Amino acid sequence: MDPTMSAPFSAFAPFSVSAIPETQENNAMREYSMIMTILVLVIGAGKVNQRKVDLVVSGKLGVATASWWGFDPEDSTDALQAAINSSAKKLIVDNVGKPWVVRPIKLASNQGIVFAPGVEVIAKQGEFKGKGDCLFVADGREKITLTGYGATLRMRRTDYAGPAYEKSEWRHALSIRSCSNITIRGLTIAESGGDGIYLGTSKSSVTNKDVHIKDVVCDRNHRQGISVITAENLLIEDTVMRDTAGTLPQAGIDFEPNSPTERLVNIVMRKCTTERNRGQGYDLYLKQLDSTSAPVSVRFEKCVSIGDNDGSVRVTTGNAPKQAVTGKIEFIDCTFKTGTNAGVVISNVPVTGCKVRFVNCSILDPAAGKPKSAPIVFQSGRDATAPIGGVEFADCAVRDSLDRNPLIYIDGGGSIPLRAVSGTIDLQRRGARQTIEITPRLLEEWDVTSETSHTRRSDETTER
Repeated sequence: MDPTMSAPFSAFAPFSVSAIPETQENNAMREYSMIMTILVLVIGAGKVNQRKVDLVVSGKLGVATASWWGFDPEDSTDALQAAINSSAKKLIVDNVGKPWVVRPIKLASNQGIVFAPGVEVIAKQGEFKGKGDCLFVADGREKITLTGYGATLRMRRTDYAGPAYEKSEWRHALSIRSCSNITIRGLTIAESGGDGIYLGTSKSSVTNKDVHIKDVVCDRNHRQGISVITAENLLIEDTVMRDTAGTLPQAGIDFEPNSPTERLVNIVMRKCTTERNRGQGYDLYLKQLDSTSAPVSVRFEKCVSIGDNDGSVRVTTGNAPKQAVTGKIEFIDCTFKTGTNAGVVISNVPVTGCKVRFVNCSILDPAAGKPKSAPIVFQSGRDATAPIGGVEFADCAVRDSLDRNPLIYIDGGGSIPLRAVSGTIDLQRRGARQTIEITPRLLEEWDVTSETSHTRRSDETTER
């Protein structure tokens, strides 16, 4: 492992609300949830436990239960927001036997929220009319932990596409903006009108720092499973992003800064899966970064893409020396399989820009219905002026049932050369195997330049 990528996370200690080991805490929470459900059904939900509320507000009680502030099956926004605003160090959103139906909720600093197993927090129907209304928002906050093994945050994606709502791609389920020391664990985040999780800014040039996402499922969101606009020290582990569909880019995860001052620094994804997303599985669209930006450092370890419609991986940057960001993007021990389009797309990345490496990765049966495409596609845009390349495939495998070269180049810029592509590929086709060393001479022999068009993502300028 590259020590420049791993060292910061060994030192990073995210905010914790409990010293209890995770498995013990989960078991305890399940037992607690069952007891609380019985009590709520017996004594009746909706009653405010003023004595307990007063103890929390006065600081005499650090652990609180959300239903102490009441519960209304039609709309529990005021109760849940009051519980969050109480300054409780640890807040348990208890399972009361019915969903917590809410309007937009604002998170508070220095707080751990535990959503008990079986809890559903659901966006209230007919609400979220604002184009940027989100289920949960943290603006400029710090030290927040959201834990929800067996719990779900759910919006109403299909409603927002109807005539009663102004079209928008920003109705996120969980919006984290200019925050630090954030941990999200165990939650299922579903059916947002935008992204399942959004990491953006509320204050110009203030990036999110020290964010840890683990064991999360982002399911059927409208724009992305996760969008990363700006982040430093971001670790995403054992997370699934699936069935995204609605508005571009429709990716499992999209890294897409809005300006050169934003950052993608020390980012690691480990053992994550993207599946059946309408766009890419892993989309890095870095055209708004340039040579003045902080060098990118993004690493994917043992990540998987399964059946993502527009392909598994796409990396896009500016092309001219002043327009292209520097740094390094690495995929280590990753598997990309059965995408409708090419497995890997490298778009506009110049030889002098950020370096892209694929190490011990497998590209399995991509673009099987598109014989004029290829498992690996390089392309230059119409605005390209610099040679495309600077990519290494080290000990990678390609499995392809079609008789075609494993790599093609689509020269959209016209007479833009492809250079500095290197490495070895183990090509598997119809039971035969061949080890191929990628050299300039081989690429020339293959005549990899193609007129074949490839599904391109529009160069949208709308701020995300």
